Amino acid sequence: MASLQNRHNKWRAKVRIPKSLRDHHGGQEFLQKTLSALDKPTARAEAETWEAGLRSEWAALASPSSTSGAALRRVYDDGRRAALMGEYTLIADTDDDPVELGIDREIEKIAEQAERDRLTEAAEARLAGLQDALKELQGQKVKPRRELEPTFSELAKQHVELWATQDGLKESNTRQQKEATFRLFAGYCKDRPIRSVTRAEVAGFMDALRRLDPLWSRSPKSRTMTWSELQNTYWGNDKGLSASTLNRHATTLQGLWWWAEARGHCEGRNPFTGLHQKIRPGKNLLGYLPWTTEELRSLFNPPPRRTDITEVMVVALHTGMRLNEIASLTLGDIREAEGVTYIEVQDAKTPAGNRQVPLHPRIAWLGNLKGPSDARVWPGFNGEGPGKKPGQDASKEFSRFKVARGFTDRRKVFHSFRKNVTKIIERAGVPENEWAQVLGHERGFTYKTYNADGITMQRKAELIALIEYPGLEFPGR
Repeated sequence: MASLQNRHNKWRAKVRIPKSLRDHHGGQEFLQKTLSALDKPTARAEAETWEAGLRSEWAALASPSSTSGAALRRVYDDGRRAALMGEYTLIADTDDDPVELGIDREIEKIAEQAERDRLTEAAEARLAGLQDALKELQGQKVKPRRELEPTFSELAKQHVELWATQDGLKESNTRQQKEATFRLFAGYCKDRPIRSVTRAEVAGFMDALRRLDPLWSRSPKSRTMTWSELQNTYWGNDKGLSASTLNRHATTLQGLWWWAEARGHCEGRNPFTGLHQKIRPGKNLLGYLPWTTEELRSLFNPPPRRTDITEVMVVALHTGMRLNEIASLTLGDIREAEGVTYIEVQDAKTPAGNRQVPLHPRIAWLGNLKGPSDARVWPGFNGEGPGKKPGQDASKEFSRFKVARGFTDRRKVFHSFRKNVTKIIERAGVPENEWAQVLGHERGFTYKTYNADGITMQRKAELIALIEYPGLEFPGR
């Protein structure tokens, strides 16, 4: 900590220089500074500010020979900020501004050091901070120091870390998706500062993405590949990434630019805008399809080797629940009210997804299971990904199973069982507002506002009982 001395009614701060860094200060053991403060508390605060700037510079000097960009930016920022706050104020018998005079003196000290030895990167960064502070005080325009700006990936990392701190953020793969987008573009633009990114460059990136294999990210090796390696391995696919996936990448990059612009890292027109593809259902947006009767027969005859895969398929076909909702079920989620045994779906993707789903007679056995309330019904599915969701493991297992049965259409997936259920309910003439309360969709404004309690549990059970598959027999308990 800096020591304080009062001589001739002036406060002076004194700091010992680390031995390893004394060569950078002409061999001196101490640095001293005359303070502008008149009282001791103010002098202490001024001395601490001065010392903090020195510590920051010394930390950068103590780094390896190739000082990190982040450390150099910290030295620059601290030096510029301290200068603007008047830390180097020098009072003299002249008409010169004391603050500007003090900054000039600090710049002269660095110039004297440069005459003795070649300046370190940290010293150059501090000098740049002082020079820019002086320009700002003199009303001159301060141009960005390109050599001190964060790289694209450094800025993206800050953005993601700040985004992850927001309240109410559910565990999902959104962070991984953002990081993958930023990693791809950083590789494409050779990790230059975002300020230098051009619209033509972004358009070229989106064109390159368009031909990337849709399954490129499935391989763990792809996460460590350079852009060139990814292009050599996964580029040239006739179908490429879907329009919705391309739009997600564009939206993510667009958001980073706006975030960076608000913090002074770039300015002007956002080069990531205007590149979204128009989504046309049936053309570049192909939704999931329900399984046909013959396809269901093929899936269950013979049934999967894994009993848990068979059972979650049967549950999906008789409830319309999503895979992770089913795979995550605990015994405590199976409850009873109004004489109806039901599944309490909690922590769903949306508030509307939190709901009660009565047990269909075909899966009534779920209500007879015994054990601790926190015991999972299907413990064989491992928790994976953000939030350790068992649905991801279950999804992989089902995908392997369906492909082994010859189903490779990307529109025929586990979610297709949910389509089957909705198809049955719609053809039965059930009002959409009622079915939304069982399926987990948002209700219309009028019903949600004026009948917040919704339909009764008995009515929900009646709707579930409408689910039937004539001509099909399902294995299970």
